[in-house]
Amino acid sequence: MSPHLKGLLLSAAGMLVISPDGMLVKLVAEAEPLQVVFWRSLFLGLVLLAVVGFWQRRNTGRHLKAIGWGGLLASVLMGVTNIAFVVAMTLTTVSNALVVIATIPMVSALFGLALIGERVRLRTWIAMTLSFTGVVIIMSGSVGLGGGTVIGDLVALSVPVCLGLALVLMRKAGDRDTLPVVALGGILSAAAVLPFCAPLDVTLHDFGIIAIMGLIVSPLALALYTSGARYIPAAEVALLALIETALGPFWAWVGVGEVPPGMTLVGGVLVIGAIAGNSALALLRRGSRSGT
Repeated sequence: MSPHLKGLLLSAAGMLVISPDGMLVKLVAEAEPLQVVFWRSLFLGLVLLAVVGFWQRRNTGRHLKAIGWGGLLASVLMGVTNIAFVVAMTLTTVSNALVVIATIPMVSALFGLALIGERVRLRTWIAMTLSFTGVVIIMSGSVGLGGGTVIGDLVALSVPVCLGLALVLMRKAGDRDTLPVVALGGILSAAAVLPFCAPLDVTLHDFGIIAIMGLIVSPLALALYTSGARYIPAAEVALLALIETALGPFWAWVGVGEVPPGMTLVGGVLVIGAIAGNSALALLRRGSRSGT
């Protein structure tokens, strides 16, 4: 198997694994959002720390310290996204949350330009403008047509902001393992919500669903996705991330009967089309370079 195909399959598998995550959040019957955040994040952090420990053995401590201050800040931002993702899923529809979160590549491009001087091409500025327009359409649907909620959509919007900044910080750090950053983010988000929730007051039904998310879905998806990023270009990884955005509403429809509102579909098509078009053009340009 070629390295390119290997990376493609790894990252695509990661997004396929995580695509039902929003539906699983909706299947939680009684647990409060912060209880879900605590257990999901704690499980995620512990599993990934165990993976790092298994790979690094005696070098685990040194490997964790190697993330530096930039990695620590990225972990804090990852922790915020862990909290915001679950809270957004409980305050708005899965469709709304996922299409808003799909602006991550665009937000990351803006932070890259501002913080590390990464040049943004005209096509990317156009895609960012179209994506922002799509988000406005989604939020207008929440206000006028009873889709999601404005608060939920705004909470969802904090995910691409924090994650986009975290991705830029990790890119600035160079070729370093990202699993410690994600693992520490899980531990930090669990610690942050612990004083505001009662983790033990969770039913067995809800605990089982949360355990599936935290012990299997999230760590497996992130491990596969970040592993694939070693073999294929960042633009192609970003394009594959849209698998979750495309399949998330489908799983919510199948699993909990949540039919996406019309305005969400319109805005979602605009957001996804803009991001996919920008990523595809980047891939075509890179392909033409390699062919000459």
